[in-house]
Amino acid sequence: MSQFETFFENTKNSNDFVQNAQVMEYLGNVLKNIAQNPKNPLPPEETHAIREFAAAEMKRLLDAIPKAGTHREKDAMFYYENSLLMVYTLAGKDMDNVSDGHLKTIEELVKLINGEREFENAVESMLKSDKVEKADADAVIAKAKKIKDEYLRGKLYQILNEYKENIKIFTHEAKNAFSAYIAEDMEKLFKKAGSNAEAANSLELAADVCKYFINDKISEILGKILTLKIDSIRFYALETLLNNKKEVPSKAVSELAENLSYAALTYSVLVEYGKSELFPKEYATPEYLAKSDMVHWLIYPTELNKEPDEIELLGTAKVKKELYHIFKYKSDSENIEDLAGEWLIGWSGNMGGTFSNFDKLSDFEKKTPRKTLKNIVKKLLK
Repeated sequence: MSQFETFFENTKNSNDFVQNAQVMEYLGNVLKNIAQNPKNPLPPEETHAIREFAAAEMKRLLDAIPKAGTHREKDAMFYYENSLLMVYTLAGKDMDNVSDGHLKTIEELVKLINGEREFENAVESMLKSDKVEKADADAVIAKAKKIKDEYLRGKLYQILNEYKENIKIFTHEAKNAFSAYIAEDMEKLFKKAGSNAEAANSLELAADVCKYFINDKISEILGKILTLKIDSIRFYALETLLNNKKEVPSKAVSELAENLSYAALTYSVLVEYGKSELFPKEYATPEYLAKSDMVHWLIYPTELNKEPDEIELLGTAKVKKELYHIFKYKSDSENIEDLAGEWLIGWSGNMGGTFSNFDKLSDFEKKTPRKTLKNIVKKLLK
């Protein structure tokens, strides 16, 4: 039996392809570490077991991808395919011993995914060229307009953001063509965002990337977005307007400041653009901003994936010139099911040292709060 059998069993029986991909990425890191130790190489039988598993999973994807109902579902499978190929490659020093059957499976899957990613490939190809002319922009825009799947159409904004350094290769005419399309699409997304999650996700991406294509119409739509009660979108609209030296309403700033997930980010971007006076004074306290920073870190999918149910300040400490606000928090997040109801420890540093490893407060408690805080600093921050 392979020493990696647990990885295989957990993934081959699961249709959570994002989680499967993350498990394979972890396995990939394990294989990289093994490869760095030539005195203890991976045994041939382990290489065989890993590659047999990866090939079997790739065959499963060949069957599953065409049956997926949405492009979001397919995208998760593409992610898994990429991690499987990584693990397959890392399992051996070379590809000389790859069987014809495995090679055929890999080729078929790569071909299938390239066909499914026709739109994303077209956008990426455009952004990797030497120059983007208006005809190039028009060709991509024409493809985008035909797409009914909101998630797939929103990939345009995701890819533009990933290749933002390449937007400089757009000619003036090409950029104007994209500005007109983005304004038109954002108007449609704005009308749907309140009731359509995929439209809201696309609008969030667009509100960020449109800073590179700003025009009067886009600025007008960004102003409308600030009236939405979706702060993840409003924050990017605010940042883009500030980036382009546009006025922003104090009401929108105040409402973002009230949201612990976005208060610290909002304050930071206002300071960056010299508009900190717009941030309500009652929220501009070190404790509140540190708590907001902590909460924003915890909502990441790899952490709690949601705001904590409760969060309280334990105290502050200075470690190596950085000031830390140390918090205790509780959460019923599925990411930490075994710790439900427990007070956990996290901290926010004024120089960016924000973190939590889900340590239980009870493991560090002493007779007094002051001694407890001192123990946390000693064990976790020094």
